Amino acid sequence: MDTNGRRERVKLHIYNKTDGIEHFHQDIELLYVLEGTLEVTSGEETVHLEAEDIFVLNANKHHMLNGSENVLFLQLSILYQTVSDVLQSGDVIFWCNSTNDKSERYEELRKILKVLLKHYVEMKGDTANFGHIALCYRVLDNLSMYFLVRTSDKEMLDEQDKFDERIRQINNYIRANYSQPISLKELADQLYLSNGYLSRFFKRNYGMSFAEYLTNVRLFHAVDDLLYTSTPITRIAYDNGFASVAVFNKIFKNAYGETPSAFRKKAKSQKDAAGQEEKDEVLEKRLEQYLISENEEEETQTVDVCSNRYSVCEEKELPRYWGRMLNVGSAADLLRSEIREHVMLLKEALKFEYVRFWNLFSKEMLISLDGSGEYNFSRLDSVLDFVLAQGLKPHIEIGQKPKVIVFAVQKSEYEGTTKDVPFPDEEKWQDVLTAMMQHLARRYGRAELDTWRMELWFNECEWGRPGTSDTYFRLFEILYRTVRQYSDSLEVGGCGIRLDCKLDSRREFYRRWKAREIQPDFLSIIYFAYDRGEEQQDMYAKRSTDDACMKHWLEREIDLLNEAGLGNIKRYLTEWNLTFSERNYINDTCFKGAYIIKNILDLYGMVDDMGYFIGSDRISESYDSQELLYGGTGLMTRDGILKPAGFAFEFLQRLYPYYIGKGANYLITTDRHDSYGIICHNQRKLGYIYYLTKEDELEKESLWKYFEDRDTLDLQLELNDLPNGTYQIKTYCINIKNGNVMNIWKEMAYEKELSRNDIKYFRRMCEPKLTIRKQDVEDAALKLNIPMQYNEIAFIRVRKLA
Repeated sequence: MDTNGRRERVKLHIYNKTDGIEHFHQDIELLYVLEGTLEVTSGEETVHLEAEDIFVLNANKHHMLNGSENVLFLQLSILYQTVSDVLQSGDVIFWCNSTNDKSERYEELRKILKVLLKHYVEMKGDTANFGHIALCYRVLDNLSMYFLVRTSDKEMLDEQDKFDERIRQINNYIRANYSQPISLKELADQLYLSNGYLSRFFKRNYGMSFAEYLTNVRLFHAVDDLLYTSTPITRIAYDNGFASVAVFNKIFKNAYGETPSAFRKKAKSQKDAAGQEEKDEVLEKRLEQYLISENEEEETQTVDVCSNRYSVCEEKELPRYWGRMLNVGSAADLLRSEIREHVMLLKEALKFEYVRFWNLFSKEMLISLDGSGEYNFSRLDSVLDFVLAQGLKPHIEIGQKPKVIVFAVQKSEYEGTTKDVPFPDEEKWQDVLTAMMQHLARRYGRAELDTWRMELWFNECEWGRPGTSDTYFRLFEILYRTVRQYSDSLEVGGCGIRLDCKLDSRREFYRRWKAREIQPDFLSIIYFAYDRGEEQQDMYAKRSTDDACMKHWLEREIDLLNEAGLGNIKRYLTEWNLTFSERNYINDTCFKGAYIIKNILDLYGMVDDMGYFIGSDRISESYDSQELLYGGTGLMTRDGILKPAGFAFEFLQRLYPYYIGKGANYLITTDRHDSYGIICHNQRKLGYIYYLTKEDELEKESLWKYFEDRDTLDLQLELNDLPNGTYQIKTYCINIKNGNVMNIWKEMAYEKELSRNDIKYFRRMCEPKLTIRKQDVEDAALKLNIPMQYNEIAFIRVRKLA
């Protein structure tokens, strides 16, 4: 407790045992396991924590702790109102669980907690000092920057969820304001309800009146203060919202059968009778030993130095797991001339092989799933004829996907459908697939069909509903068997699983698929950089703060697949992106190009193909997209101008077919004929201001502020065992000043009314900057010094001159 007799805002405890008793409190609780293991059970969910794991329990969550015999852990109890007041929100939820997330943000938090622990030990457990308070607030600052779930992160609610939403709003408002003289009318005004309706709502759903519920909350906090602080009873009464000491005494006696002073005195005497808890010398020694071992580890730790020297003789074939497939939209989109034009432009620039599209069975395509037996495939023929005429192959997503433009997590615009697309009737499904495959075989021939791909998506809205997995398996098997009647080699895959779906659901799904007679030729996976989960019956999709999130998710998914016996199946990342927001200006910046290259390098050896989402900004046009750039996820603007994201793929396709080496920021390749291709990036991390701002509210005029830093990178590489002679070095780069469509638009004051000649100017200017120089090699070693601006991408071609 502090010297003012008031309850500490953040209270630190060290424990080496647990009682295994279920309890709850209105504090937010952070657990950091130092040694041993700790199980946290909340409802039906149990989280197993090991040494160095961090977990946050949100306020009012019933939970139980069970530790191993050798457990040693830190507990921070954080007063809910402290966080609520600073964040000016009655809705404070944290997602912090290092067992599910490998983000480096946890390492930052661990460092702060270890400094806090060291200070705690040095001060012999005294917390009444500014050093301790400052460190506690550093913990809160880190939590609020990188682990806070905001109201804006909540996914759109269906009608049936509105009841749960109202309950949550009521609870959070009272929890944040119980110490103030609030009334039923004030709460009703907050919720835009009438007093009478809210009063009846309380009686019906809480079993008591608003006043009774508010009193219970105030008593809960008052008891906490009586037991754990030396705050005077008068102060406790007023701090917890009671009108006077007399009112407090009366209400307390009615509830507990004695006055607050008698209650406190009895509790103190019981504690004294049991013997005041003396300092646990064993606990102190263990904590000191832990800190000593941590310091020794830091002192003897060697810094990993990424070798920047590579022998050009040590090469192997480079797998092309990126850029072979591009998402272009629904099948009906490919009937539009402007989309076809963009497909041709992207094909010329990026050299991809497969066009992925979906929603064959739609009104626009004149193909229905009504089972009538009469099908018109003329528009499908038009789409396929166009694709094949460009020297491309179709990758057809057979499932029904909703057509939607996403502005932010809570804000989406559906065109004609909702996100919940039901499974088709199995007999009608069989009928239309048979008719379609017969038609395709007659029109294009088996040999051509053998080079195509098809997949069946499992709508994420169906996860968790009884029987849906079995329904999906039956539909997939109908598709697979039907395709095999007309093609021996056409790849048939599924199920478009999102990596942020519940872990247990994915594990069970894979296990059951392995037990089926038919497994897919490839597993299709979807990734967007969000952490999704449920808290207090609400679904949230929080932007991930993990800079290597996709790599970490894929590593976990590969473990699940191996566990289920599906590890040998090809893995296609059929949809991936940082964001699914089509109004996020980060999509138009150099960062996006660096992000693409970084993540493709991160996934080396983990996937067999990657389909970036999506090719063109034309797909996400709406009433608000009249400007040159509007934050679309496309590689190309609606006017056919390649963005930095597009140039990232253009640089990648320039790489040679043989791998020499890679680091976090580069990949080196060769053609085996004294030419070398190097791709590199200087992607900077997105900062907390980005995560605090809604995606469709980013300011294009000051995008620099959304990054942690704007540091440059001095990349030094050395190629050894080269033939001596003169080498030509060409460097192509896209950075904040060169080839960057957003920067050129900024120089034009973000002009909205651009002429055709203006657009032509943009196309000329949006090209990589090229520099050429020569360098002599005399000792079989070529040293390259590559300075890079923040978020710059570059391709370097090294060629021996004759």
